[in-house]
Amino acid sequence: MKDNNAQKLIMVSIAGALAFAALGIIWGLYAESQMIQFDGYYSFISVLLSTMSMMALRFISKEDPERFPFGKESFIPLTIVIKYFGILVLILISLVQAFVALFSGGNAMSMGSGVLYAFISAVGCYAAYYYFRSKGQGDALIAAEMNQWRMDALLSIGVLAGFIIGWLLSLTVLDTIVPFIDPVMVIIVAGYFIKVPLSELYAALRELLEMAPPRPIAEAVETQVLRLSRIHGFDDHALRLQKMGTKLYIEVDFIVPMENDLTIYEQDEIRHELKNGLRGLTLDPWTTVVFTHESQSQQKSR
Repeated sequence: MKDNNAQKLIMVSIAGALAFAALGIIWGLYAESQMIQFDGYYSFISVLLSTMSMMALRFISKEDPERFPFGKESFIPLTIVIKYFGILVLILISLVQAFVALFSGGNAMSMGSGVLYAFISAVGCYAAYYYFRSKGQGDALIAAEMNQWRMDALLSIGVLAGFIIGWLLSLTVLDTIVPFIDPVMVIIVAGYFIKVPLSELYAALRELLEMAPPRPIAEAVETQVLRLSRIHGFDDHALRLQKMGTKLYIEVDFIVPMENDLTIYEQDEIRHELKNGLRGLTLDPWTTVVFTHESQSQQKSR
């Protein structure tokens, strides 16, 4: 049910992004505005990347335990890497074009037309952002869609402010600098938003490289493991964590005192206690719990 809901949300995102892409590209070409074209091409890239997310979701939802015994969650961060790499490339290309235009005399366009477009785009993108934020909590791919709409909404706000300033300047003796406003806006907005794909790429690459999950997640699991260790009088414990998409892999080694021989029933009860303690996580925990008399140093020496 969760995968079906995510696929429906991505379909909505694709339809919305396609509408904004057509609006931005056509309006930008007509108004001869690099900024509006950038907004339109960004939306078009979003359509392609959202389609890729849909294909990834459908692939992940089909179980294949023979080829993927631990699931297909690794395709989630892989998809996110490709998504944000595409956005990063678009931003870099737009920056280069904007600098070329800036040092070539600027770009003359109708500021009034830009104000109207940016207002429509800002309202529409913010509506889409709040819609996805209310519907897709806890899903990495939907969070990526939400971030795309948030970036587009903030982009539109910045564009709106720039076009309003340009329109006001066109009514004064400073109208000679108006042609430079369009490429300058592209440079400012693209330069600001470049940190979003870079940060998301870093987070997704951490998962692909099997690095530790974010500290808040690790602390939440550590708290539950430490609580069980104290309750049952264990000597120590070793905890290893790895986040992959929506799945959180948890491996715990409880160091049991030599005089304490836990029955299978008692071991299972402790496992259930741990799973119940982790219900507050938005991720799907995959737990492996080991009980041993050997200390960590003894385990490493073997």
